[in-house]
Amino acid sequence: MEMRYAAVLIGIVLAIPTLLAGCAPNPVSGENQLSLMSEYDEVAAGQQADQEVMAQNTAYRDASLQAYVSRIGQMIAAQSDRRNLPYRFTVLDDPAVNAFALPGGYIYVTTGLMAYLNSEAELAGVLGHEIGHVCARHNVSQASWGAVGDIATKVLGEKLGNPELISTLTELTLRKYGRDQELQADGLGAEYLARAGYDPAYMVNVIATLQAYEQFTGGASDPYRDLYSTHPSNDMRLQQLIAQARQYGPGSRDPGHDAYLHRLEGLRMPLGNGQTVQMHLITARPGESFETLAQSSRLRNNAAMHLRLLNGLFPNGEPRPGQLLKTIQ
Repeated sequence: MEMRYAAVLIGIVLAIPTLLAGCAPNPVSGENQLSLMSEYDEVAAGQQADQEVMAQNTAYRDASLQAYVSRIGQMIAAQSDRRNLPYRFTVLDDPAVNAFALPGGYIYVTTGLMAYLNSEAELAGVLGHEIGHVCARHNVSQASWGAVGDIATKVLGEKLGNPELISTLTELTLRKYGRDQELQADGLGAEYLARAGYDPAYMVNVIATLQAYEQFTGGASDPYRDLYSTHPSNDMRLQQLIAQARQYGPGSRDPGHDAYLHRLEGLRMPLGNGQTVQMHLITARPGESFETLAQSSRLRNNAAMHLRLLNGLFPNGEPRPGQLLKTIQ
């Protein structure tokens, strides 16, 4: 029964001439996709949405860090399929572990996410993923299909007498499309990393870090990251994307581990109850462990495991003598 309704839904949507007139070649694949917004309108929509985002959020007050992220972002954007766009990169003063993109090239990364990354290559991977969304016009496509969903719900609700079912079917269709978009953005991010000279395998590090964060915090599972196995380094789909990206180069650029960590010196993080702590760097001494470091840390609740997470060594890694480490003291 649901298959019949879904078939009717697709048939009616594709039969709407005004929507078909809105198809345009995808900048990445070259295939026609629904697009009810020109590139000019896309950039204008991004500018307006950026004003709304910044009205509700605060840019991190560190001009040096903002300039650093923008430099890395522009370098990756220059390797993208839409390098002509006026990309803008902003670090938000937000403890949430997040990054997102708006139409037209407006990209944001939070201090919360940056705290858990451990190299310039990983930051480039995050930004490359978001640039991939922009290049494939995923925001525009979602907005266009959202309009289709509104029309389809109204039309089919009248024809089939069950608007709730049609609305649910439309939502499920769009949700799956979103998961496909995330997978495509990973592939594009890996490709842009390779073009810039980084090893595209650093996309694995990013996904592993996000999965480890969810495991540590007990957060809700992300359907997008459920596309990959618990250990993304063993996931066949992700490894295929990386292998495809390596055709652009072997990844000879320094991943910038220590250089990235030095940019985080003094990064402010909320501790709770209105308290704020700062991130500091130390060099691990022989015999030092995360358990001993936890004794002097201001982190609460399972501090040793939290330090492992911050340093990309979750769940059971230990520091090497001479290794540069992030601490909260």
